[in-house]
Amino acid sequence: MTGFESIDLWYETPLGRLYFKRIKERLDELINTREERFYALDAGCGAGHYSLNLARSYKVIGVDKSQVLVSKALEKSDKLGTGVNFLVADIFSLPFPSNFFKLIICLNVIEFVPGSAKAVKELKRVLAPGGVLVLGVCNKKSLWGLLKGIGKPFKKSDPFFGGTFYSKDDLLSLARQTGLEVDKIKGAIYFPPIKNAALAILYEKVGKKFLKDFPGCFIASMRKSEDVKSI
Repeated sequence: MTGFESIDLWYETPLGRLYFKRIKERLDELINTREERFYALDAGCGAGHYSLNLARSYKVIGVDKSQVLVSKALEKSDKLGTGVNFLVADIFSLPFPSNFFKLIICLNVIEFVPGSAKAVKELKRVLAPGGVLVLGVCNKKSLWGLLKGIGKPFKKSDPFFGGTFYSKDDLLSLARQTGLEVDKIKGAIYFPPIKNAALAILYEKVGKKFLKDFPGCFIASMRKSEDVKSI
């Protein structure tokens, strides 16, 4: 995924830090394995924020199509001494053997690539039988989706506005199409896309109460069948 080279700067803003914190909370709820350290993949890792968080518990490899973002991720990893491996790679043709990873995360990526089902099938290929794919997508039935719909005609150069967001039913349909079993789907991000983080937190309290079914993102835990060796 390219066109998001400035995403690292966004994650350093108050809103970006709040966004990361809330997504991380959902990941911690969904990824609760107590197995011995194993390899995990962050597909579409960007500047490595979620990869570096995963590295506390797993041997992590992060891939992204953008050389700029991979370079930033490598700098972060070297500075922190995490040992995370970051590679430039295409999500449609991953440089890994089939059935390799027990855990894959792919957050806010498939909304912005053509042929999302093809991308998920490639993720499934490198996922081990019984392994978990955690897929995060922007919800089209949310304030974030409304903003994208309104701004799309005026923000053609911004890749955010060119994405195809998902509903919960769309996620379930994608799982059926790719042969994955859905364990859980959780909502995340109940604040609107405003720059003031304090105001966003205030709106978040309202959103959790009155817009519980319309979160900004869905985080889905999907599993590859134990009987499936490859696709």
